[in-house]
Amino acid sequence: MNSSFEQISMMLPGYFSGDCSEEYRAIIEKWRKESPEHEKEFAQFRKAWEAYPLLHEMEQYHTLEALEKVHHRMDRKARNKWMAGLQRAAAVLLIPLLGFCSYLTYKNFTAPKVATPETVWQTLSTPPGVKSSFYLPDSTRVWLNSASSITFPGTFVEDTRQVRITGEAFLDVRKNEKQPFIVDLGKVYVKVLGTRFDVIHYEKEKQSEIILESGKISLFQETGAGDQDLTTLNPGEMALFDRAQNRIGISRVQTPKYTSWINGKLVFRDDPMDEVVRKLNRWFNVEITIADREIEKYVYTATFQDESIDQILELLTLSAPIRYRVLQREKENDIFKAKKIVLKKKSN
Repeated sequence: MNSSFEQISMMLPGYFSGDCSEEYRAIIEKWRKESPEHEKEFAQFRKAWEAYPLLHEMEQYHTLEALEKVHHRMDRKARNKWMAGLQRAAAVLLIPLLGFCSYLTYKNFTAPKVATPETVWQTLSTPPGVKSSFYLPDSTRVWLNSASSITFPGTFVEDTRQVRITGEAFLDVRKNEKQPFIVDLGKVYVKVLGTRFDVIHYEKEKQSEIILESGKISLFQETGAGDQDLTTLNPGEMALFDRAQNRIGISRVQTPKYTSWINGKLVFRDDPMDEVVRKLNRWFNVEITIADREIEKYVYTATFQDESIDQILELLTLSAPIRYRVLQREKENDIFKAKKIVLKKKSN
């Protein structure tokens, strides 16, 4: 196995915590011995891991501030290597895949039917308000949106590469015709060979969305008589699966509206206000509620990249007869809950 920087970075959290497999441990040890430069990088990763308790001083997930604390613990030369590593491993506006600074959580998971009893499964998660990017063992790249997770085996050894997703994830799947890539969404499965697509599958929501950017994917369900094909998606199409009604609908969409979040852009295109609120809640880890039903009829078009939630709310009030009120934040177990905001219609 030719281990890339990104793959080694993904394995290191488990290595330092003692939770990684013997296979991963051997890969890391081999990588360390390949060059003095690798050994130096390993030492810097260990320093960052030892600085991890600093992150718990934060009452919320303020990633840049947390990274800055780790950053200042190192000498100048070490800081330069640290920042260079982050630049190589991170995507725009996404948290570095280094587990000790990206709040990704590894945990055991009961394997789906395709797994063997010896298969070790792990889960990578992002807390609310945090995004991340990393690589799976087959070099498939994954972007995880806020409050999302993906569960996968340490090694794809079966005739399929199966993962399970909750929340939102964008996948750039490494093509392998002999080993199809399958995404388990509970009641429906997505099957691909190699392609780029977005999956929205929040457990508290009634619908699952699959948006195809390039390539081709098929959707199927498992039945007692075997797999039942539902539909095939072409680029620029979105499948909307109603989990309660077990129905699926296909529509043409502007894919950047759904996929630009991996580049740090929040895009609205004639979206009703309830959809705007839903995306803002995920993006900023806030709880916005609509007090007046008439507001739900408003539609909104805009693209945001670096604006804060307060700036976006101010722009909303300028473009529509809306006012908002920020409620006092509550604490639970000495931790602040998400900011609560109420939208109301402006009175004449």
